[in-house]
Formats: sequence, C-alpha cells, structure tokens
Amino acid sequence: MNVPLAVSHPLTPLHVDPARSRRPERFPVPAAVRAAVCPLALGEAMRYDLSRLTRLGFPPGLGGEDSSEASDKPNLPPDDFLARLTLLLQPPIAQLVAPAGVLEWPFPLLPYQKAGVAALLSRPALLLADDMGLGKTIQAIAALRILYLQGRIESALIVCPASLLTQWRQEIVLWGPDLRATIIAGSPAARAGLWSRPAHVALISYETLRAELEWGRDSPAVRKEWGVVILDEASRIKNRESAIAFACKRLPRQRRWALTGTPLENSLEDVASLLEFLTDEWAGEPSKIRAGLGAVQLRRKKQDVLADLPAKRTVEVTLELPPAQRAAYDRAEQEGIRTLARAGADVCITDVLELIIRLKQICNADPMTGESVKLDDVARRMRTLAAEGHRALLFSQFVAPPFGIEGAAQALREFEPLAYTGRMSRAERAAVVARFHDAPRHQILLLSLRAGGVGLNLQDASYVFHLDRWWNPALENQADSRAHRMGQRYPVTSFRYLCLGTIEERIAQTLGAKNHLFHEMVDDVSLDLAATLNEQELFGLFGLDAPRGVAPAAEEAAEETPFSRMSSRDFEDWLAARLRAQGFGVRQTPPTHDGGLDLIARRQDSLGVETHLWIQCKNRQSPVGVTVLRELRGAIPDRAAGGTPVAACPAGFTAEARAFAAAHGIQLWDVSDLRRMERPLKKM
Repeated sequence: MNVPLAVSHPLTPLHVDPARSRRPERFPVPAAVRAAVCPLALGEAMRYDLSRLTRLGFPPGLGGEDSSEASDKPNLPPDDFLARLTLLLQPPIAQLVAPAGVLEWPFPLLPYQKAGVAALLSRPALLLADDMGLGKTIQAIAALRILYLQGRIESALIVCPASLLTQWRQEIVLWGPDLRATIIAGSPAARAGLWSRPAHVALISYETLRAELEWGRDSPAVRKEWGVVILDEASRIKNRESAIAFACKRLPRQRRWALTGTPLENSLEDVASLLEFLTDEWAGEPSKIRAGLGAVQLRRKKQDVLADLPAKRTVEVTLELPPAQRAAYDRAEQEGIRTLARAGADVCITDVLELIIRLKQICNADPMTGESVKLDDVARRMRTLAAEGHRALLFSQFVAPPFGIEGAAQALREFEPLAYTGRMSRAERAAVVARFHDAPRHQILLLSLRAGGVGLNLQDASYVFHLDRWWNPALENQADSRAHRMGQRYPVTSFRYLCLGTIEERIAQTLGAKNHLFHEMVDDVSLDLAATLNEQELFGLFGLDAPRGVAPAAEEAAEETPFSRMSSRDFEDWLAARLRAQGFGVRQTPPTHDGGLDLIARRQDSLGVETHLWIQCKNRQSPVGVTVLRELRGAIPDRAAGGTPVAACPAGFTAEARAFAAAHGIQLWDVSDLRRMERPLKKM
C-alpha cells in the first residue's frame, strides 16, 4: 500500500526533548492492536492523517489506560496497518499535556484547560467562550503546538485586535517555544515581505486583514488553505455586513476556532455571523441559531471551574504605545536625558527619580491628548467582564488627570466608576466603599495605591488592574488582597501593565536580572527605586554614568562570607539564620528526606498575607545547572498558595538554568544576593 508523504514544512520540525519522551510500550494501546501492527517506515506513519483514526472511533481525548476511552475502543479494520501503527506511535493527549509528558509546558495546564485543548484538537470548528482569565489563549496555543507536532497542520493564521498582537507573540514564545510566529503589519510592501517569511503562525490584526482583502483584493492570506484560522475577540465579526466579517470569512481554512469571553447567548443576532465563519453556512431563524451555537460552543464560567483554579492569578499585560503617545514619551525622555547630562557633577538621584515618574505618567496617558493604550485595554476587558457579571478594582499611584485615577474615571465612565483617593475625607471614602458594596451598577472602583492599598475589604470584585507599577511586589500584593480576602467567592485575577520600549520595561528587566532579594522578600516596608537600584543602575536606565564620587551601593565595604569553607549543612544553617532575621519562620528538612527542598520559610504580614519560600541550597564550586531546578520544581506542592521556589548557590547558575528559572518562576540567589542578606535591613 503506497501512501504519499505529506509535504514537509519549510521550518525545522518541532523539537521534543528525548529525555522527556515516552517509549511506545508505555502508551495506552490495547495488546491486540500491538500484536497486529505491520512494520512501516517511522516517517511515513508519523505523517499519517490522524483524522482517519477519528473516523474509525479513536477520538483524541484525554483518556488513559484506565479510562473508558482507552478500554472501550472499536476494532480497527484488519488490513489498515497504517492506522494501527499510527495509534501505537502517537502518544495520547493526556501524555502531551501532562506536566512530565512528551512536551514541556511552562506551567501545568489545569484540568478544564486540558479538556479545552482536547476539544480544539477533536473538532474542526469550535467557539471557545470561557470567562475572561481562564486561559483561552493558552489552550489555543497548546492545541496548535500539538497539531504541529503530530503533523496535522502546516500553517496557522491568528486574527486579533492590533493591541493584542504583541501579547499573542509573547504567549507563543512562552507556551509554544518551538513555534515561530510572525506579525503581519506595516505598509503593503512591508506586509508582502512578511507574508513570505517562513513561520508556523502568522499574526494579523482585524484592520490589517480588512485592508488586505478590501474590494476583493488578492492577498497571500487567501492564496492557500490555512491549517487553522483563529479569531481572537471574535465578537469583532458580529456584524455580518461589515468588511471585517467579510474578510475573515474569505479565508480558506481546514479548521476554524473562535475565541471570545462575551456571553454570546445573550445576543443571538450577534451569533449568526460567528456561526457562518465556523460552519460556512448561513444562520437563519433564532431557534436554529441557538441550536447551532450549542453544537460548536464550549463555555466554562469561573464558578464552573472553581475547584481547578488557583486562589490568585497574575497576568502581565505588555502593550505598544500608539504613535502619538510614543512621540510624547520620546520627547520627554530625550529632553530629560539632555537635562541630566547638562547638570554634570551636580546631578543627583532625585533628578533621575523625577524623570522616571514623568515617563511613567506618559506611559499611562498622553499629557496633551489624554490618549492611553492602557486604559483602552482596560475598557476592552471591562466590557467583557461587565457582560459576564464581574466587577473590578483599578489601582494607580497617580490621581490627577490624565495620568491617574481622575483620568481613568473619565475614560471608563461607561462602567459608572467610583473613585477612592487620599484627597477625600475619611467619611467620603467610607461612603464610596458603601456605595460600591450596595450598588452593582458601579462596575469598577478606582483607587490610589497609597489610599486604597491597605485596610479595605472589597470582595465584591474578583478582577484587579494595576495601571502602573510600584516596583514593589509587597504593595501590589497588598492591593490585590483588597479583593483576595476571606469571603471572596471567586479566584482573583490581577492584570499588571507594562509598556514596551519604555522606562517601565527597562526597570522590569533590571530588577529581573538582579533577582533583588529585597524586592522579593521584604514585604512589610515601603520601597522606592532609590532603595532597590544603586546609583549606577539608576543612571544606567538612561545610558548615563553615575557622577564621580558617588560610589555604587554594590561597592560598599563589606566582609565577605567564606562560603567556600562551609559544608552543605553549614550553608543551610547560615541561610536559615539570615531568613529568621528577616522575620521568617524557617523549617529545615531532614538531609536524607528533603525531596529536593532544604528550607521552607514562611511569614505572615499584619494583613494576613502569607509569603512562602521553598528553598534548595547548593553550596558547590561550579554553577548550578537545569537538572537541579527541575528537581526543585517537582518537589513543590501543586499550586502552593503564595509559594515561591528559590535556588541558592554562591557559585551561580548556568545560562540554561537561568532561562529555565525565568520561564518557571524560580528565583535564583547567587553570591551577590546572599551577601546582600548580611547587610542591615535599613541599608538594603
């Protein structure tokens, strides 16, 4: 039987770590099928069309050997050896999405997310309509990655709002590191070049796609059949007569997925256009629309998956400044740098901090027009949350318009916001909190971080927006705790904003590279940048050298701890003592039963917020590699509330280990961090 091989993708095949792979004999395949398999070329079998297995009764579900899917499989035709070998060689979805399975994931997929991935893989058309914050993007990327691994698709196109293009690409880097993604944007000539680049995934905005296909134009977007087309924020095509809807429906596609958090069953007329994209059929009467929706929609609400969700989830939202806001930012930064340079030896830390604050304000809003990419994103998310019946809090360190709370109140007026700031009297603030509790029509409460970050109980909201960053996780966590408190019915989702190519990104990178101990551990005092970054680092944010005579904090005289003369147990004892001095309760695990953990440190602040550190100590002469970090990650309890894994090694860490730690939220303490623990707290 001659079966032609599929055309190879122009990119390097997806890499599977051999150490993480599973041998065929461990796959849940019935013994009768094993015995009947005919020898065939491995490459030929791996390119076999898996849809044939589905037609034969083998859906790509999550079942293992003990599940009904594995135990009650129909018999394959006796002469279909390719189907038999494909079943033997292809690991089931459960193996592909498991934390220690064939593919490595940055974080474990939650049970409902695994079910969503299985649904996307098994259906050519699906409307994934989970509540906001449940990870629709993650599920789609995971399914794409598996489809490519199995050789079932050779191309993918994602259409989304322009503001989400960068976020999609970053999520693909995180959740699909073997997928190459290209953003299609710019002038027609620039787009033509981008279409020709080899990529697993092409990303394009709705507006750019409309321009590509307007007036029936020819475009690379319609010159081939896509393996899968994904519409994010799919409600953008709800108007079936719009040019955007027409453009999306012109796309040739084998599979089509639509992602939306808006509860579509509340507006059946809006569903008709989506159904036409998903089914290629005209949606008629309301009764047929509802029936069609039931056939293609997978929707999970927060309350449906409470058992699966962690208590709090943080989402880092990165945005590109729009042209006008970018121009205002660049002018202010260039003028500020020239001012610092002209000051020469008279410049001081305060001058740098004032420039940082001014630039952070412009990241929030254009001072001339009030344009704000952050508030536009908040408004977009709030429309979905309000439709789902959720409420939210928004924190900013600024109050005055257009950068702060008063500017946000104007931009978000459609949600009848209430403001809570330090400019109000105690009675006025109490009245605002009471109104928010009693009147659900006020869908968002805007708080200045200093006034509203502590002492309030605001369990009516389960979503939190941080418009700007304080660079102190303690203050942000305390603000999140206004919603994440006893009596909260739902898990809390916290959105934290950062603008790319700005001072916000540079500070975040500097702090991330330092893994600053104070930044991570001291959560009961107020922190400013002057206490976190030394003088050279602060001036370095703008490409300047610190004035002579101002010594960087790292060069302060300090007696070096002789780590090289410590035994492993001595090092553990030394670190435990330093943590206790910081107010932590520390438990040392027995040397032969630590399971990869040496110290477990815990501290509770005055608000009841707990910090847990799960620490592995390695006092060795050479840098720690990724194997040690994998062991640490596997030793931590699943979804430990507030838990942070930490690896401590004076000799440092390999580049591979640092990359692994960054992807999996592991803090690394090298000799600089450890010696910093010896300094008095007031100097840190």
